[in-house]
Amino acid sequence: MRTAESTARRAAIEAKALCFGYDVVTGVAAMYFAPQIVYFFSGRGAPTWLDLFVAIAFGIAAAFSMWLRGVHRQVWRHTSLRDVVRIFQGVALANLMSLPILILAKALQDFPLASIYLQIPIWFSLLMVVRLWARGDATGDLSAVIRREPPYAPRALVIGPAASVAEALRAARKSPSGPPIRAICIIETTGSDVGRDIEGVQVMGGLDQFATLFDHYTARFGELPWIAIAAPPEDRRTMEAALAVASARKATLLRIVSNRNARLEAIRPADLLARPERRLDMGPVAELISGARVFITGGGGTIGGELARQCAALGPAELTIYDCSEFNVFEIDQELSRAFPNVVRRTIIGDVRDEVRLEQAMRESAPDLVIHAAALKHVPLMELNPNEAILTNVLGARRAATIAANLGVKSFTFISTDKAVNPQNVMGATKRAAELFLQAFAPTAPGTRFSLVRFGNVLGSKGSVSPLFERQIAEGGPVTVTHPDMTRYFMSVEEASALVLQAAALSATSRSKDATLYVLDMGEPVRIMELAEKMIRMKGLTPGQDILIRVTGPRPGEKLTETVFYDREQVAATPIDGVLEVAWSRSPPIAEVQARLDAIIAYAARRDPAASLSMLKALAPEVFAEDPWGEPAMNVH
Repeated sequence: MRTAESTARRAAIEAKALCFGYDVVTGVAAMYFAPQIVYFFSGRGAPTWLDLFVAIAFGIAAAFSMWLRGVHRQVWRHTSLRDVVRIFQGVALANLMSLPILILAKALQDFPLASIYLQIPIWFSLLMVVRLWARGDATGDLSAVIRREPPYAPRALVIGPAASVAEALRAARKSPSGPPIRAICIIETTGSDVGRDIEGVQVMGGLDQFATLFDHYTARFGELPWIAIAAPPEDRRTMEAALAVASARKATLLRIVSNRNARLEAIRPADLLARPERRLDMGPVAELISGARVFITGGGGTIGGELARQCAALGPAELTIYDCSEFNVFEIDQELSRAFPNVVRRTIIGDVRDEVRLEQAMRESAPDLVIHAAALKHVPLMELNPNEAILTNVLGARRAATIAANLGVKSFTFISTDKAVNPQNVMGATKRAAELFLQAFAPTAPGTRFSLVRFGNVLGSKGSVSPLFERQIAEGGPVTVTHPDMTRYFMSVEEASALVLQAAALSATSRSKDATLYVLDMGEPVRIMELAEKMIRMKGLTPGQDILIRVTGPRPGEKLTETVFYDREQVAATPIDGVLEVAWSRSPPIAEVQARLDAIIAYAARRDPAASLSMLKALAPEVFAEDPWGEPAMNVH
């Protein structure tokens, strides 16, 4: 790493030297040829040794003025209005410094002082033309050169690699409301361009000087500057460094999001993952969704709502949102109407338990694709309400799949969870029961392609750990963690929804009649304690000092660790990087599964938790390695 940094610093020194040399040489050339032009048009004579002496003397003044104004630090491809101002100041200062020599030359040999009127535009043009050419060649945008930052924007240290910082600052200056920050220095994370200027802002150092530079500017301006991260999301090293400085100094930490116009956004919990968010190839999904009729159960929830957004962006023929929550349906419909006004939408309030309502809604919508996102998912709450979990997660999934097959829907995708693997809680067991049903049912409905998706905890979803931590931090703590060693697989809501759509697209092109199970490679599991500490730092606070962390002990049904596979399941890669296919050939007979589910659902409908839970375990006793609910009360065949 030190070798790479030394190489980068050496390259930056060489670039500054070349820039400095060009600026001085063009100054000498401009001062030499300007009087020659005067001589040519006035007929006053030929060049003399004094012209060369004046040019060389001017070059010395130019070198001093350009160094004093820091023009040599500029990176030409990032030229900005600040750079133009500095160049003009350098040109003016050089001419003022050389004025005594020019007056002396006039006295000695009638040197034409009028040549200065030619020398200034010639030199300034030579200085600018290469910079504008480099800027236009690199970015294709010259308009940002003439924009300037408003004085009221907060001061900020910008941290990130040079290319990302330049892009962020350019986009910031294009914003109709003005740049959101005043960049006072750049922390260049790759070690290159140190000592140079990017978009008129000097690169002051790398990550190892970050804390020192932050303290320097705090003392200089008498207030805490902001920290603006311009690094790409996959740059976790930069995020960790920014969190550490912001936490220790209670500074505001934000991310510059560069698109058409840059904006500042709060750091998201997804930014704290140990791995970067996966950007899945949406090409196959676009082929599936574009022009299709899509039906989403639970379409007002966190995952369902994001699925609706991603589907709407791909131009479906019609998008149907089916949800039992009036508020959720209203909210997502209003959002879609603003963001995608041309997408035909159908909003239906209904419960997946209600067979008549669900069939009526699907028949009227005539979907090509059904995504079943409706579920009760809160683990401790489902431990207290097991029958409701069974009726929604098992009965609802069975009814949705059966109705879709009867109506000839081309594709049906079911959302499961890692808690369905060796389940130790009601929610996971109900999802596993639904998985077993779909695996057994799929071969009996060859007209519909069935797919299942398993993923871990979704950051930011309703009822998940990150909104809980955010609320506890906002209230001043303490932040409650159930166990210091508890780990979970995490993914962003965007990743989760993209995986669901990828599964639908992959299964739609599959020739297999079986239900195919997909998972996302989520990297290593994350310690919940570590996530809590990072979220506290994200707010510019220090864990254990500003916000206490309290260990409360595992809640009912919680495991310390989760996994997304059974040992017997075979995992294979798919054409989509990061998406894995899970195969298990031992699907139970549909008749046996139906009979067991009928009994489980019947007891759940009578609100008999002892019988329904005992029979839920009996549905697939081999998947329950432990014995949280006791022995089965009966064995139904």
